[in-house]
Amino acid sequence: MLQELYKKVLKLTAMANKYGINFPMVKDPKTGLGSVSLTLLIISSIMVILGLVGKWSGRLGIVDINNSLEFFYASSALYFGRSWVSKSQTDDKLKQLATPQDEPTDEK
Repeated sequence: MLQELYKKVLKLTAMANKYGINFPMVKDPKTGLGSVSLTLLIISSIMVILGLVGKWSGRLGIVDINNSLEFFYASSALYFGRSWVSKSQTDDKLKQLATPQDEPTDEK
C-alpha cells in the first residue's frame, strides 16, 4: 500500500515538473506580469491585519501577530529589494549604452 502511494506521489511530482503548476498571482503595476514577491506581500499584509484584529478582540487567536509581522518584513524586503536591484541593473545598462564605444583602429 505504501509503495503504491509512493509511486502516485512520484508520478504527481513528475507531472507537476513537466507541465508546471499554475498559481494565481497579483499583477505587478510596473510590468503588468504576475509577481510572486507582490503576491507574498499582499498575503502577509492580510495575515498582519488578521493578527491585529485577533489580538484586539481577544477571542480570535487564529494568527500569531509576531510570526505574521516577521513574514511581512521578509516579504517587504523581497519585493522592494527586487525592484531596487532591477532598477540599478537597468541604470547600468543605460550608462553602458550612453558611453561611446572605442572604435577599432587599423594599427599594424
